[in-house]
Amino acid sequence: MLPKLRISAFLLKRLERVKLQCSGCLYGVFYGESTLLLLSFNVESSVGQLNYEQIQHKFPAELDLCGLVKFGDCTDTEAHLNEIISSVDITDNPILLQCQLGTLVGLRASFFIHGKLENVPYEVMEASQLYNDFCFTRLKCGFFLHTLPTPEAIAKEMHTLRKRVADGSLVFNVAQTKIYVSSNCGIQHQSFNCDSLIEQLITEIPTPTDSSNGDKKKKTAAAPDLAKYYGAVGCAYDVINIDVLRSRTREHGAGDSLPHPALSVCITNEDSIKQQVPLELEAMAILCKKTKLLRLYDVLIESICRSLRLFEQCLSERLTEQEATSEVKLLAPLTYHFYPQEFGHFLSCAYLEQLGDDEPSVQEKRKRLHRQFALPATRPYFRRANQCRFQNDIATVDPATWTPLLNTHLGLRPSGVTDGKEYLVNGNYHYYHYLQQQVQDKGWGCAYRSLQTICSWFLLQGYTERPIPTHLEIQEYLHKINDKPASFVGSSQWIGSTELSMCLQGFLNVDSKILHVASGAELSTISSELAMHFQTQGTPVMIGGGVLAHTIIGVDYCVQTGQAKFLILDPHYTGADELSTIQIKGWCGWKGLDFWDKKSYYNLCMPQRPILY
Repeated sequence: MLPKLRISAFLLKRLERVKLQCSGCLYGVFYGESTLLLLSFNVESSVGQLNYEQIQHKFPAELDLCGLVKFGDCTDTEAHLNEIISSVDITDNPILLQCQLGTLVGLRASFFIHGKLENVPYEVMEASQLYNDFCFTRLKCGFFLHTLPTPEAIAKEMHTLRKRVADGSLVFNVAQTKIYVSSNCGIQHQSFNCDSLIEQLITEIPTPTDSSNGDKKKKTAAAPDLAKYYGAVGCAYDVINIDVLRSRTREHGAGDSLPHPALSVCITNEDSIKQQVPLELEAMAILCKKTKLLRLYDVLIESICRSLRLFEQCLSERLTEQEATSEVKLLAPLTYHFYPQEFGHFLSCAYLEQLGDDEPSVQEKRKRLHRQFALPATRPYFRRANQCRFQNDIATVDPATWTPLLNTHLGLRPSGVTDGKEYLVNGNYHYYHYLQQQVQDKGWGCAYRSLQTICSWFLLQGYTERPIPTHLEIQEYLHKINDKPASFVGSSQWIGSTELSMCLQGFLNVDSKILHVASGAELSTISSELAMHFQTQGTPVMIGGGVLAHTIIGVDYCVQTGQAKFLILDPHYTGADELSTIQIKGWCGWKGLDFWDKKSYYNLCMPQRPILY
């Protein structure tokens, strides 16, 4: 019987953007009785080269090569199918998608059965259903690799290390619970057996606030709460955090083992020529929530092995770029998880520790990724600053690591514009407002805070690594370029959109477009221009009128009627960083034309994205 076929709505949108004739590989997840969900694809790096071997280790475990996609003419389909058929492990019948260029009209899906293509219907899986039906696991562990600095030696030692990982000695603990998963005892918890499902496990994971005051009646996280407390910022998937332990004996359960944050394994060898390379990896896997817990151990082991293969690839690539001798110093690779909004799934990359993002070899690596995933080379996706930020990793207590609230508009109710279309900021930002960081800027610091919010957008999108400028740094820069007198430094004087644009140019090398509006009543006339800005640039916009400044992060606009509302981030807020208060009280919310002063003029500073990858 043919598998049931579903295709992610994210994948379909990506397919529609391909305008050149080419081929590529499809990646999907088998789940349930017999359902194949297509989640991703990559395109050939050059004509006839499918390059799936360079790509597949970057996907979470369980997201595997499953077929081909053809854009335009399909003359070499059978040859390519025969090429990959031995590499497709999750099905005996690879899938083929045939697409016209730049459109989904006529999209055809076929399974390759007994040397022939058989057409099949497909269903579209929307984002909300993906988030509801699937989740990800995430674990961290550490190893030491002892190896000669040659690709052959690294491959051999990595193979040995993967065998150690898969020998059954590892035990996994679902973080914040007493649920253990081992090779010989399966699931160790009174509420579960091997027929229990992942979705049942999720209900046992407590929220971070539950463990305070020794409260034994822990409130567990329903699915939406799990994403809120443990998911990645800007991503609605539930993420299950896993701790890795090592069983002292294979015969006894690990229930009494003391958990520790990472496994450390050392493959000993007395050969003094070998180098020791620390491998601190993070591994991810995708799971349908209806998956039986019986499979969890094998999936977690595979996620570690996949990450080790990614490290092996990273180390070997570096050696091919330089002469492989015993004098070569092996650098430590690190894992970075990315969640491009276009993908609808995570993707992992390994970068060497001492090679920065602007190193030519690292730039070339990113350039290949953009090409392989049919992404524009005009904006960053895989710079280190683009990596996912997981909620439980974000420190909020220690002032030294304090960060403002992120993406405060998420969860707001619709604006109410009839037949309107929302055009929103594209990406992540931090909400800066009065009195943060013990700065007494009430009454004069609103534009400074708007600038900090805009700078946070460029930082979080990977355009810069420069820390957010302080009020004093902003004032010192404006004095340095002779825009302000020396008395301005350390003062409580406000700034406007023009000064803000100067700072963006000076700090980030970002150009800005300045738009002038004669009065608040005329802001409706620029709604279409704001909509275009958020479509093409996606950056927050500073608007200043009189002595007040706000940040616009979206517009809801109806082309037919001209009606519009503006999504405002108000820097004049002086309270605690509590999202519910900020949204309910309107400090982040939709505002109509009556919000603006009809007698005051306004200047808008609209930052333009630099071309960068």
